[in-house]
Amino acid sequence: MSDEPTSRHHREGSIEVDATVVERRAGRILVTNDDGIDSPGLRLLAVALAERFGDVLVAAPSSDLSGTGTGIGRYDPDVGVGLRRRDVDGVEAYALDGPPGLAVMAASLGAFGPAPELVVSGVNAGMNTGHSVVHSGTVGGALTAATFGGSGLAVSLDVDRVDEWPWATAVEVAVQATAWLLTAPAPSVLNVNVPGLPHDRLRGARWARLDRFGYFNLASADVQGEALTMEVTDRSSGLDPDCDTALCLDGWVTLTALTSVEHGPAPDVDAAEVVKLSAG
Repeated sequence: MSDEPTSRHHREGSIEVDATVVERRAGRILVTNDDGIDSPGLRLLAVALAERFGDVLVAAPSSDLSGTGTGIGRYDPDVGVGLRRRDVDGVEAYALDGPPGLAVMAASLGAFGPAPELVVSGVNAGMNTGHSVVHSGTVGGALTAATFGGSGLAVSLDVDRVDEWPWATAVEVAVQATAWLLTAPAPSVLNVNVPGLPHDRLRGARWARLDRFGYFNLASADVQGEALTMEVTDRSSGLDPDCDTALCLDGWVTLTALTSVEHGPAPDVDAAEVVKLSAG
């Protein structure tokens, strides 16, 4: 952690960041999501984390921006990003006109004061499982934290087979996972999926590998009075009994360690041959 002050500009209505030196505050937690700042999952999560850990900040999209992955949206440095101060049941909060990846990036660059040690993204309304999590804004927020050297936790709740959404179950799981991640080496990223069950009916928790494709959902805004809602899966999803989709549907809390973008091994071929360039 640096003892030098963070260099930043921050005014109501926009974000401008000039962060050549950013202080990362140990124990600070940023809460975000892709369902929007008014989501009950985010509000319940933020309050529970603040009660347990104290130093909690919320920065989340002003509207539903599901399915945005790690994207930051269109950013015009001359205009900035729309920003409004909000109160989330006593927790300091900001609503941004942009996706969770942008919220995490801004916080990590010092737009809201010292950068967080941990980003907690959720609680998402619906599972985020399998390799399709690359499209999830919930998971994207957690992965963006790792890009800036912090840790991330994505928490999603299976709400498709329940009449009443058991937010409290997912929030309790998230609080416990947060405590663990704050002691783990950074950057660490966990994707957690919680069955839509009361806490006392959970079968337990399992480490799970990613499903071949998996499951996520997203919805578009109305266009001329019509809306497109997508529930994305494929026929092979959940067939592997040890994958995250199958285990969560079977009543287990699933935990999957994720990595951010890393380069892979180079193929055993000259690079010039790939693009047909003469050797220099």
